[in-house]
Formats: sequence, structure tokens, C-alpha cells
Amino acid sequence: MGKIRYDMPVDILLEFSKNRFLSFWQRFFYFWKILPRYDIWHFNYMEVFFFYPLNLFILKILGKKVVCTFRGSEVRPVEKTGWVNLEKRMRMNFFCFFADKIVLTGPFLVDYVSRFDTIIPYGRDVKTLAALVEGQNKQKIVVLHAPSQSRIKGTEHIKKVFRRLRKFSPQAEFKIIQGIEHQKLLREIAKADIIIDQLLVGWYGGLAAEAMAMGKVVMAFINPSYLQYVDFAADLPLVNTNIWFLERDLKDLLAHPEDLKLRGAESQKFAYKYHDSRKIAKQYLAIYGSCYE
Repeated sequence: MGKIRYDMPVDILLEFSKNRFLSFWQRFFYFWKILPRYDIWHFNYMEVFFFYPLNLFILKILGKKVVCTFRGSEVRPVEKTGWVNLEKRMRMNFFCFFADKIVLTGPFLVDYVSRFDTIIPYGRDVKTLAALVEGQNKQKIVVLHAPSQSRIKGTEHIKKVFRRLRKFSPQAEFKIIQGIEHQKLLREIAKADIIIDQLLVGWYGGLAAEAMAMGKVVMAFINPSYLQYVDFAADLPLVNTNIWFLERDLKDLLAHPEDLKLRGAESQKFAYKYHDSRKIAKQYLAIYGSCYE
């Protein structure tokens, strides 16, 4: 409502005033206008129309079903201590109390929520993403890192590795891209061979899902303790690395360029099986139905 996260496409964008007071009343009246039309209310990022405890309380009093999907930074603590993290936890607890179903996009959030019902991976239009990749005759292997939030992605460590490898790996091009719109970023991913996702969180993000759909080799840190929460642990095609072993693991990939195509095919197969938006939509439909069981 009122903004698009990371330039991701949306079906309907509600534009409200930039004035906080006016925006509150616009959201408040719009909420009551559409309230009779919907029985299930699905919130992402813990964003609601107005003051969240009251908003959620009204929905429950009127017998509406509430589904909440936690996606990451809205519940994960930041380095700051005190009010910022306390407010996040209070907000999360309110949503967990009022929601009929709590969904996580990955097991990396298990430690930060008071309850959850299921984990549903990121959904992506895998066929459209795959179509972005065209045959290219490149002179160099392209290694790409494109962080949305540098601090939690391990970007500073990746920069150091890139600086060292540029001297010893002339067969590769190392790129870090930030602050561009989503469609341009997808085109950059399509031209790359190896994608380095996040190295600190312990799981992979939405960018990794997009890269895998394009048949790219993806590197990320996967915390072994999280594998127990998903049913596709054995199928994960990612190169599991971290800030200490990234340079070694990246050198190994660059030393065997003939393996990249096979690894990329495994990535794409995984994306089609677990991240296809149509399959993800069916999982959410099942969640909606379970609200009435």
C-alpha cells in the first residue's frame, strides 16, 4: 500500500497521501469500505491499514480470518538494541496472537517468531524468468552479487574476495550491483553465470530463487540447523559457502567452468519444482482453506 518493495510488480497499488495524518484517515475509511467484501485478510511484512492492534482486533471481532506471512527484516532483529527490536517483537507477537495462520518464507525466521504454521518458499514466475536468458558468447565468466541490504548480505566480505580474485582470475568478471530497479536487475542476472546471494542470514533469498529459475549457479550460506524445517533439503542445489570459505569455493567453481552448465540445470530444475508461483499459489489456497477447519 503506497509503495512497492524493491520495485517488485503488484496487481493493485493503493496510493495514499504523504501526510501521515491524512494518510491515516484515508487508510481507515478505505478499510471500512472494503471490509464487507473479504472474508480472509492476508498481510505481508506486518503491514496493515492503520494502527495494527486495533486493525487486527476489528477483523477478529467481525469473524474475519487473518493470515500473516513473515518475510524477513520485519521480524529479524537488527544490530541496534533497545526500542527498535522491542517494537519489532511486540508487533510480531500481536500478529501471531490474532492471526489464524502464520506463514514463513524460509526457516531462517523460525528463531524470531513465537509461532508459525508452515513454511512456503518464495514464489516466482519461473517460465518468464527462464525466458530472459539468451545464448551468449562471452569471453569471461560473470560473477554477480546484488544485495538489497549490504549489512545482512555479507557484502563487505564479498567485496574483499572480489578484489583479491580480480588479480588472480582474469577469466572472470566480478560485479556488485545495487540500487537499480527490479527489471534491470533481472537482466543483469540473466547475463551472469554465478550469483552470490547472502552469506550471513543462513538461508537464501528471493534473488537466489530468481537466479535459479534462470539456470544460474547460486552461492549462499545455508545453516544446517534450518534444513530440518523444509522437505526439500536433499534437493538444494546451492553451493553452501560462508564468509570464511567463499574465496576457496569460488576459486573451485572458476577452475571448473565446464561444470557450470550442469550445476545451472540443477538450479533451474529446483526452481521449477519448489518456487513456481503457480505451485506456491496452490499452497496458499490450502492455507486459506485450513482457516475454516
